[in-house]
Parts: sequence; structure tokens; C-alpha cells
Amino acid sequence: MKKIKKEDYNKIMNLYMRQNWLIPKQDELLELVDFCEKKESKDLIFSLLDRFNYLNNETLLILLNNICDYIINTPNYDAEKCQLLAMTYDDEADSGQKVLDLIKMPLFQKGWKNFKTVNKIGKSVKYYKEGKTQIVLIDEFIGSGKTLRGRIKYLQNNLPGDFEIITCFIAGTKDTIKKLEEEGVKVFCALQLDKGISEYYKNDELNKAEDLMLDLELKLAQWINDKELYKYSFGYGNAEALYTMEGCNGNTPNSVFPVFWWLFDIKDKKRSTLLTRYETGF
Repeated sequence: MKKIKKEDYNKIMNLYMRQNWLIPKQDELLELVDFCEKKESKDLIFSLLDRFNYLNNETLLILLNNICDYIINTPNYDAEKCQLLAMTYDDEADSGQKVLDLIKMPLFQKGWKNFKTVNKIGKSVKYYKEGKTQIVLIDEFIGSGKTLRGRIKYLQNNLPGDFEIITCFIAGTKDTIKKLEEEGVKVFCALQLDKGISEYYKNDELNKAEDLMLDLELKLAQWINDKELYKYSFGYGNAEALYTMEGCNGNTPNSVFPVFWWLFDIKDKKRSTLLTRYETGF
């Protein structure tokens, strides 16, 4: 186990008191702290971690039940006409399918039955033709909203008639949700988050924090195979997310700052990352 530097001790102990999920990750946390050459960079990382949202099973269950209540109480939605549709597009397993699997039991326990779960968006047409014309698009996290807009467009282009649609997420960024609602998209997001830097810091402090994060990202490998760090800078779509559902329940979203999960540094040395993201091509 790595030793904590004297100047970092109090801040790390205070973090442990508020974010106890970090306690078994001491080596990874110390590596991340040591990755920061400037005191200001360390302070930024401490601030981000202090505000981090780490979902345990109990909290996850509360959020899942809130999503279920929203679906059940949506006017005119009927389980017999409903397909719960993961936002998954290709053959790779993803978080949309995970949430789809997690949500079916609390829905059933609340008395909603005979709905259809569909684990890939391309299969939605088949069940639409069988009368499942009310759609619930499901995923774990909404960051930039780009993927959701693409899935809605796919349905509009491929379903042969009228359909109703609502969208449900475990967590996501408030700014994106607001924009989508202004566009007329019906979104329920059980845990709505502020952006980690741009919606926390202001004026000169904001500029400084952004520069500090960019400096940290410059110390990461700019490419891992065919994956370019630039695409994920500040989180995919600049989402600046401070969230994960770590462990067997989830996969850290690419909307999270890559300094927490990017696997290699600029010298191509493998990092022991604080968070884990399974990314095809890594």
C-alpha cells in the first residue's frame, strides 16, 4: 500500500469520510494525486471527487423505482402496448441493456405486466408491428444527448407509423436534459447532475480550473489504439460528469472526465485508474 504524503494527508482523510467508496481504492487515489504536479491540480481533483456521485445498490434501487413510477404514471401508457427499448445499436453489450434488465423486476413488482423488453434498437420495428407502439427508450447516463437524438431519428425513419415515446435514464447532466425538453423530447432522469467544472466555478476560477484540467489531460496518452483522447476531453461531448455505478452494476460512462479512467499516460505507461471503463478498442 502506498504511503500518503504529509501535505495530502488531511485532504485524503476528509475525502474518505464523505466518499467511503474511495477507501478500498487508496493506491489508485494516491497514484491520481501524485499524477498532479501542481498543488492547484490536486485541489481541483479533490474538489471533483468531493462532489462525485458514486451509486451504491441502495441508491440505485431508489432511482430505478422512481423511473418505474414515471413510466407507470405517464398518461395513456399501457403495459400491453409498451416496449422498453435499450438504446443499444450494435452487438456490443452496454449499459442500456443493463438498466433494461434491472428495471423489469421493480416494474413487475409494481403491477406492470405484459410489456416487452427489447435489447437492441434495430429490433423495435418487429414489436411495433405487433402493437407495441408506446416506446420507453432506456439507458444509464445521458451526457451530450447526441446518442439519444440519433436513436429518436432512427425510430422516426424506421417505424412505419405513429408512435409515442418517452426516455428514461438513471443519471445525466441538467443542461442537456433542459435542452432536450425544449426540443420537445420527454425525458425522465432520476439523478440530474451539474457539470463538474463549468457549472461549479465562475469567472477567473473557472478559467483556471479549465486550464488545470487541460494540463492534466495533456499528461495522458493522446491515442489508445484508434481512440483519440480529444474526443473524450472533459468527458464525451464536454459532459464533465462526476458519476459512476461501479462494480458489477455498471461501466463508468465516457461522459466522465478521462483523467479518472484513461488507461495510459503520455509515456504509454499503464495507469492504475480510480475508475474503470470498458471501452471497445482499449
